[in-house]
Amino acid sequence: MSHPRNGSNEGGETGVTQVVDFKQVRQSRMEEKRRNTQRIFFKNLMSVYCVVGDHHMRPIELIDVSEDGCSFQVPFDGQNPWPNTSSDLPMRLYFSQDTYVPVVFRVQNSTTSIDNGVRYQRFGCSVDKTLSSYPAYEQFVRFLGAYSEHAHKDKGDVSVFYL
Repeated sequence: MSHPRNGSNEGGETGVTQVVDFKQVRQSRMEEKRRNTQRIFFKNLMSVYCVVGDHHMRPIELIDVSEDGCSFQVPFDGQNPWPNTSSDLPMRLYFSQDTYVPVVFRVQNSTTSIDNGVRYQRFGCSVDKTLSSYPAYEQFVRFLGAYSEHAHKDKGDVSVFYL
């Protein structure tokens, strides 16, 4: 919605002001903050692996998570494409060196992407909500949403004293 300004400018034209939807702007900023927070969390605090075969795991890079699924990427390998786009992918979300939450994703789509000059295969997946571990995954996603809303950047303005 726009309203004409009172009066006219020097050129004799009537100016138009724009109404800003602050709710939409806030939601957009919160979504970007949430995505940035997730990426920081995934790159620095947590490891994610796909179980391949009986005794092997393959690292993946999570991009985004939601209660319904996730997106992740792996370096592109034209000779050995992985994963199969119709397969269930048993994942391990490691929160420490020796503990993880098991989750199963199913690939829904894939695309290639370039990130910092490196070619990746990026996958969009749904999550298996029937697993007994799904409530833990769901709470993790909710935690990330709340964390991104309330987290503050450490500016180094407070000293730590060790006794």
